[in-house]
Amino acid sequence: MKVNHPVQNRFQYIIEIKKTERKWHFPLLAALCIGTPLLLGWLIEKPDFGSFSSLGALTILYFTQAPISQRMIHLAVCSFGMIFSFAVSLCLGFNIYSAAFALGIVAFLSHFITNYYKIPPPGNFFFIMVAAMASNFQFNIELIPTRIGLFAMGAILSCSFAFVYSVFVEKSAVINLPRRTFRKRRYTKFVESGIIAVFMILTLIIGHLLEFKNTYWISISTIAIIQGRNFEHVRQRNLHRIIGTFVGLGLASVILYFDPEKIVMIFIIMILQYVVELMIVRNYGFAVVFLTPLTILLVETGSHIHHDVTELMQARLIDTVIGSLMGLSAGFLLYHQQTINNLEKSVRFSFFQFKKLKK
Repeated sequence: MKVNHPVQNRFQYIIEIKKTERKWHFPLLAALCIGTPLLLGWLIEKPDFGSFSSLGALTILYFTQAPISQRMIHLAVCSFGMIFSFAVSLCLGFNIYSAAFALGIVAFLSHFITNYYKIPPPGNFFFIMVAAMASNFQFNIELIPTRIGLFAMGAILSCSFAFVYSVFVEKSAVINLPRRTFRKRRYTKFVESGIIAVFMILTLIIGHLLEFKNTYWISISTIAIIQGRNFEHVRQRNLHRIIGTFVGLGLASVILYFDPEKIVMIFIIMILQYVVELMIVRNYGFAVVFLTPLTILLVETGSHIHHDVTELMQARLIDTVIGSLMGLSAGFLLYHQQTINNLEKSVRFSFFQFKKLKK
């Protein structure tokens, strides 16, 4: 007789490899989109320019399997949203509180809009991510147009590569059967967006109070955990994030120990991006193992300063743990139906009272 092991089954998701229909050449396209700006920045001896453009190139990750006309419109709209998110956060980054407010605005709008229009994964993630990273840049009003322009160039590059890829490689549209989903009420979307916005604001303020240098790592970890479909999925992603980061830091330490040249680091980043895109739909924890050194190397490649490896590893691990725990807390609120219902009633009541005042 077969004996089930509840504990083993409970934690099977940690090493489970899911099946996917994603083709191998899309991760290659994503790697080219991220790597090309970095290579151009290296060639003109301005690695920071390449780093800004590579952030805009993340637009490629909103590539869909729709017909080519819809696909390109979708990418163009997402690129505009990415530029808007980056610009708002960059312009309001003159102090921590205005930066936190800007991140809250971006988080609220990105979640509400992507939820309303049912934007497929990665949904609100990269809009919030680029805004969080922009909030961490040293504020310089003279450099704002240049930074936004470089970011926009990266987004345009991704759209161009996607168009060529769609014409010559991915010509046919793959129409996925729609999944049955619970239709949320308007006020529920509003409440969820508000909760995410509050937690995003808190990530920057907490990071500032704890005197962390790269507070956006807390924000990214938090929003990554919130992407779960339900609280159980949030809990799983939380464990994946912490374990994957811990292992990934070891991989990053090995790479940085050899102190590779900038050009070598760029090709390592492209390889890591390729592996991340292969694994992200199969096992999130395995993807985080490669995502961790990828983000660290992106910081190193775009900087003229060499950071202390040990200090960088410790800071990243602490930021990830704090962000993951905040994401777990946010996930609990988002999927606690009684809390959502109570908040929804309060919002609806306030809305009706406001309408009475207008009359």
